[in-house]
Amino acid sequence: MTREALFQVVSDLALAIQGASAYPENHPRVQELLVRLHRRVQSEAERLRGLNIGFFSDHVVVDELPFVEPNLTLARLIERMREKGIEKIVISEGITFGELKRFVYFLGGGTGSPSEQVWESIVYGKIEGAEPAGAASLGLAPASTPPGIMAGATEVLKDVLVSMATERKRSNVDEGRDIVTSIMKGLRQEGMLIDRLIRLQGHDDYTVTHSLNVCILVVAQASRIGLPENRVREAGLAAMLHDIGKEMTSSDILTKPGRLEIDEFDLMKRHPVAGAKLLRKIDCGTELPMIVAFEHHIKYDRTGYPKIRTRGPLHVASHMTQIADVYDALRSHRPYRASIELERTLSIMKEGRGTEFEPRLFDAFVQILS
Repeated sequence: MTREALFQVVSDLALAIQGASAYPENHPRVQELLVRLHRRVQSEAERLRGLNIGFFSDHVVVDELPFVEPNLTLARLIERMREKGIEKIVISEGITFGELKRFVYFLGGGTGSPSEQVWESIVYGKIEGAEPAGAASLGLAPASTPPGIMAGATEVLKDVLVSMATERKRSNVDEGRDIVTSIMKGLRQEGMLIDRLIRLQGHDDYTVTHSLNVCILVVAQASRIGLPENRVREAGLAAMLHDIGKEMTSSDILTKPGRLEIDEFDLMKRHPVAGAKLLRKIDCGTELPMIVAFEHHIKYDRTGYPKIRTRGPLHVASHMTQIADVYDALRSHRPYRASIELERTLSIMKEGRGTEFEPRLFDAFVQILS
């Protein structure tokens, strides 16, 4: 149903633009198309917290779903966008009928140059590179989004992790959930540019930065495989809190500028159980953070730690967190080694496909990065 609804949005947009270019503004046919388009755009923008539409040479992508049907209406829409120099449109929740109507007539070839247009709920432009005057850069920071969408998140998360470990308050969980919501919105508006979003994070506190990066990567994975909005948010929260058990690990071990001794590593390996026990005592609104904290170092083939006796499947969020956890650890600079470049990181990780990592989820993760 979701795919059909998004296709109808694109189809109605194309028909409304065609109608606007062929009929007077108050023609009943155009009004009918605009009313239907506005109703569907409002519904999908509210459901997705913003509607993203990308235009390519032979297909349209809406909220990561590609539409490549041999459809003359879509082909004309793509050509129209090419003429306007538009590769992507972001429509915010709450767009009014009047603004949407004005935008449709602008796309339909109405009067006025792009620089004269002012939009409150619409951002458009090129995905990368230069944009026409008045359009927004959608490569890294859309005009509707404050620069550095994750700015300050590491500091907030640091307080959340510390206070949860010491005070065990539900309010701290809510702050963490707000960060996840911002990440979900940011990923949609930034076109899933994962690596560039990660570069926005600071590098002053590895555990906090790592937790935030893993959260971003898990939200991207959960969205990619089509989980509903509430489950994406739960998975993101669980990923953000996956290493909370390290708050009970000695800082000497966490910050040691070299490989850990066997006894030190044994202490480090206690953090999944410690984190699960901590989260079990906190009302997170879901048990998923506790599950992921416990399972995120258990590999697909059941090696890793802690040791478990049951043969039941691990939670999908645990698999996604484990993939993101290893990726970010390899890509991050550490006191005892430099960061590993992307191609080498994926080469290392591919050796664990089907043993360390769940194979289908790993393949989806590689597709995100590529």
